[in-house]
Amino acid sequence: MIVGGHPELPRILVFDPEGRVHEEFDVPVTENHGLAVSDEQGEERLWIVDIANKYGQQARYPVQLLKCTMKGDVLARLERKDFKLPDDAAFCITSCTVDPATGCLWVADGYGSHKVFRFSPQLELELTLDGTEGNAGAFNQPHSIWADTRKGVTELYISDRNNDRIQVYAPDGSFLRCLSEGFVTPSAFATFGDYMVVAELKARLVLLDGKDRILGVIGPGPDHVKRPGWPNRLEGEKTVSALPLLKPGAFNSPHGVCADPDGNIYISEWLIGGRWIKLARQ
Repeated sequence: MIVGGHPELPRILVFDPEGRVHEEFDVPVTENHGLAVSDEQGEERLWIVDIANKYGQQARYPVQLLKCTMKGDVLARLERKDFKLPDDAAFCITSCTVDPATGCLWVADGYGSHKVFRFSPQLELELTLDGTEGNAGAFNQPHSIWADTRKGVTELYISDRNNDRIQVYAPDGSFLRCLSEGFVTPSAFATFGDYMVVAELKARLVLLDGKDRILGVIGPGPDHVKRPGWPNRLEGEKTVSALPLLKPGAFNSPHGVCADPDGNIYISEWLIGGRWIKLARQ
């Protein structure tokens, strides 16, 4: 099953691989932005990052991260105070992931302080990173974080989006490497087998092998985003959805991605009204 956020309502949708909604439930959020699923002693847990900013609507809740059952029952909540930031620091978390080896929660503050945080399984803050730990330099919009286990050990992939690169860290917070060539606005990650899929906001997917080598690129790329009002469109001075303009299968603004064990890829796009695309592996 594929878990996604409703494009308009504070609701979680559970799809089958053919796009049929099998289950849906409301959650106490303003905007479903980053979702993750983890295993906790044989029970699946749903993590929801809420950026508290919904286009055209008043915020119902502050920026927060919810730990829920797969029915939407809230088990725990993290808010600004739990991140121990200075009073004058911006705060708007965008993504999270759980290290299956340790149960530690990693959170990326992509729209706020541009930092990454590690919490213990008991949700106590343990570590804060800003990108200067290695030789790559400070994060600039670390939009997404992914606990990658393809090598048999966990590595944390961080989409350093406004720097057009990916930084990789070890679970202890030490810098491992920077992937600085061939990316434009990397925004989300998924893996299947030995492969990683990187969703780029500016209308592309990039496929990597287990050694971080780029195997191929799908999509029109940055030239596509020159449309006035992208990722939406303009009607006079009014911003409206671009959905009527979009062709099936053609990317507009990939924002989230997941993959199943067979290598089929599922993409969610950022625009008014939302959009999902499935790429079936041939």
